Amino acid sequence: MGVDGILGSRDSKQSKANIARRRKWVKRRETWLVILGVILHAVYMLSIFDIYFKTPIVHGMDLVSPRFSAPAKRLVLLVADGLRADKFFEPDSEGNFRAPFLRSVIMNQGRWGVSHARPPTESRPGHVAIIAGFYEDPSAVTKGWKANPVEFDSVFNRSRHTFSFGSPDIVPIFCGALPHSTWDTYPHEFEDFATDASFLDEWSFDQFQSLLNRSNDDPKLKRFLEQDNLVIFLHLLGCDSNGHAHRPFSSIYLNNVKVVDHIAERVYNLLESYYKDNRTSYIFTADHGMSDKGSHGDGHPSNTDTPLVAWGAGIKHPKPISERDHSHHGLRFVDEHLHDTPIPKEWGLHGIERVDVNQADIAPLMSTLLGLPCPVNSVGNLPLGYVDMKEEEEVEAVLANTKQILNQFLRKSQIKLSHSLYFKPFTPLAQYSSMLNQIEVSLSARDYKAAMQLSENLRSLALEGLHYFQTYDWLMLMTIITLGYIGWMIFLVLHVLQAYTSLLGYISRKEEAVRQKCNSGKVQLWGCLFMGVVSLLLSLERSPPLYHAYFAMTVFLWTQILNEYQFIKALWRDLSGRKFNYIIKLLAIGVVSVFILELLVRSFTERKLYTWCFLVVGAIASIYLYNLFPWRSGIPVFVCLTCWFLSLFTLMPAEIPDNNKLVIASGAMIIVIGFAAKWLDLHADGNKYWLGICKHEMMRQPRFHLLFYLQALLVGLSSVMVFLSTSHRTEKQELHTIHQLMNWCIAGFSIILPLFSDNGLLSRLNSIFLGFAPTFLLLSIGYEAVFYGALGLVLMAWILFEHSLLYLSKVKESPWNNWEEHVFLENDVRYLQLSDVRIPLAFMVLFNVAFFGTGNFASIASFEISSVYRFITVFSPFLMAALLIFKLFVPFMLVICAFSAMTKLVQIPRLGCYFLVILFSDVMTIHFFFLVRNTGSWMEIGNSISHFGIMSAQVVFVLLLFAVTNIYTKDIKIRSGSPVSRKLM
Repeated sequence: MGVDGILGSRDSKQSKANIARRRKWVKRRETWLVILGVILHAVYMLSIFDIYFKTPIVHGMDLVSPRFSAPAKRLVLLVADGLRADKFFEPDSEGNFRAPFLRSVIMNQGRWGVSHARPPTESRPGHVAIIAGFYEDPSAVTKGWKANPVEFDSVFNRSRHTFSFGSPDIVPIFCGALPHSTWDTYPHEFEDFATDASFLDEWSFDQFQSLLNRSNDDPKLKRFLEQDNLVIFLHLLGCDSNGHAHRPFSSIYLNNVKVVDHIAERVYNLLESYYKDNRTSYIFTADHGMSDKGSHGDGHPSNTDTPLVAWGAGIKHPKPISERDHSHHGLRFVDEHLHDTPIPKEWGLHGIERVDVNQADIAPLMSTLLGLPCPVNSVGNLPLGYVDMKEEEEVEAVLANTKQILNQFLRKSQIKLSHSLYFKPFTPLAQYSSMLNQIEVSLSARDYKAAMQLSENLRSLALEGLHYFQTYDWLMLMTIITLGYIGWMIFLVLHVLQAYTSLLGYISRKEEAVRQKCNSGKVQLWGCLFMGVVSLLLSLERSPPLYHAYFAMTVFLWTQILNEYQFIKALWRDLSGRKFNYIIKLLAIGVVSVFILELLVRSFTERKLYTWCFLVVGAIASIYLYNLFPWRSGIPVFVCLTCWFLSLFTLMPAEIPDNNKLVIASGAMIIVIGFAAKWLDLHADGNKYWLGICKHEMMRQPRFHLLFYLQALLVGLSSVMVFLSTSHRTEKQELHTIHQLMNWCIAGFSIILPLFSDNGLLSRLNSIFLGFAPTFLLLSIGYEAVFYGALGLVLMAWILFEHSLLYLSKVKESPWNNWEEHVFLENDVRYLQLSDVRIPLAFMVLFNVAFFGTGNFASIASFEISSVYRFITVFSPFLMAALLIFKLFVPFMLVICAFSAMTKLVQIPRLGCYFLVILFSDVMTIHFFFLVRNTGSWMEIGNSISHFGIMSAQVVFVLLLFAVTNIYTKDIKIRSGSPVSRKLM
């Protein structure tokens, strides 16, 4: 009698030679399929950069020399890193404004507005936008933070000399290789989050003040300072560091706003008394804002809205307006905020015109004030609402800005034309030269209004043309990547059917003669010839190497699929011969699977879906188990309560509030859970439904009797260290070295201990749960510590649910009925069945809950940097990032450990389930691939990119986590005294 596989049945009489041959084939196929999966997803993930984020930088353009006199001889740029617009403009609780000097400038001397940053709202991209006028090349993320991965032009490059003081992470980016610059930075050790960082701002000012004082005794320095086209840049990091450490609503951060205002006042007074010529322009702004929880990176208004105040030479004075007036500057901001957004009432600036800009617009503004050519890669529009020039000079300034952008378009068009076999030009700019002639004619006729309108229209078209060439290969790449993903998924399905079900043996007997005649060599030859032709065409067009990789992967996959033509044909015949009920069952499972996966896709933007999911699953699972088991077994109630408990966390805010008492209490809860599991492991004799996962008779003497108590002690000790470390930081004291050392030792030591625990399923999983708890607690700041315990309980409920189903299936079968025929004859692993699809689907849900249970992993700003302060407070981006990523991975490791134990419990192939997980992940990946946006707000674009990136990377880091967790789970032993084993004996 046969046994149902996923789609077929098998004869129990299979020769040993065939079994050995098949086993060898499976091992070989598994290895190269894993390697292929990692390479494919790594390559296809990079396609996003080619489709949406190709580098905007091109070289070879000529400078556009301005045809107007410079309004200013020198310019001062003050950048308050991490300063939010609302915290700058709004009054404090007593009604006093935090920046009285700059507010007096807004009221009496200059212009103001909000500078809109584009995600990622990080320090480097923000400064590149301000100083160079373009949005950072995304490939810079992979090439380093401090060094310039790509050479680009900037306002500093065009200046006669630049003086710069500030952070070692920012100043060297622009001045490190600049010969005509004088600069200095404080050491990295100064960036300590355990202190009030406003002294960093004072350091920058002190260096500049010292420079001016030295010039009185240094004639060479004096000559430098008396030159025109001079730039002075002070980078003020205090707000950013204090925002990370203490949050932007803390007294330390808000006081830092007063500090930067006082520095702006002192710089102004210092320079005005030094030069006494009224030829200095001043610009005060920020590179990005700060979210309420002390992070930045995404497109939330708290991160994108930064203050902008400009005054001095060449800057217009304030313009009074009535409430009915609106400013119309023709701008469309990169964060999609409207130019006529109402001014918040609490800012108290309703009577003064507000002129908002895109962050990249500041670069052409600085260039115009100094009479310099705009940076050649700038995409900023000159904001005329700020410059105080004659009408003719205004037109000349806008025309210079337009020509600079047009030159970029022409250069990109020229490069693409020289590389393309079939070139599609940007038709709206086919007659650009006649447009330029019309502008010159209007200027000659002194029709400045018409010349301005024509210049602005040409500039808009040039920006559209730049975007056109940025996405020139979009359709081709989207098509080839889509075909590649579809081919990969089909190939995965074929492998699972052939390697982990009984279908291959069943079909091979029927189709053996046909399969032997099939000459796969012809398919491979045609595939190679086709790829050769494609590579030749791509080479003639001088396409990037990755284009060859995209096509090669796709062609290779479809060649492999065509190699399996006979198997696919036989599979179709087998399905056609099945009963209608079976087809309905297959379709139903497919529909349910797709529904769950689409629910997971939706959960990336709606975390609350998990709440409903676990409420419903908890109720249905408990009712189902109640119909099979008596309540006294405790399993139905346990499953229901744990699911409902976990459902609470996705209702909580993604921005985790500080609550160290909750973290400490979570340590106690984790210890209680550990003791309960330990007691159950030793006293499960009376409950046959729990017995199979407990050790009891497997090993009468534990390997290390005191190991469990040592782990519980470390959990308790980590809770104590949470209290001590946090109390010192709250009191504005530095983190004690002894505390820091103890935290590192506890975290490192506790992770190793599970390797020495007993190898029973429950005892090992309990040890893993306790082993990762100290590290997670030390990295927790609020309710995520409770989530760790709740997730552990749900994982145990999952294992109990599957064990219950396994127990019932074995009890219902006769001792010698069909159980042996499930076995694959290697380590007691059986063939996959259609019903086994539930296990990888459950894994996908739990894995994604680990993503979103305590926040929005898909948002850059969800990385809570204060989580690492118990280990390190001195700014170290890579170590801090490593700790944050490890914290995020701990829940994943728990899920994968439970999943690995589950495959041992139900005796199904672990790698087979892994491939099903990857298959389901790629269904979500291809959905996110089509959800990627290049229009709309940058918050939406950034989120869509991050969603696709997360799912693409999942095949890699799930594989890595499988390898790591295998160290902990490989020697887990399932209790031999299971019902079926006793019957068979």
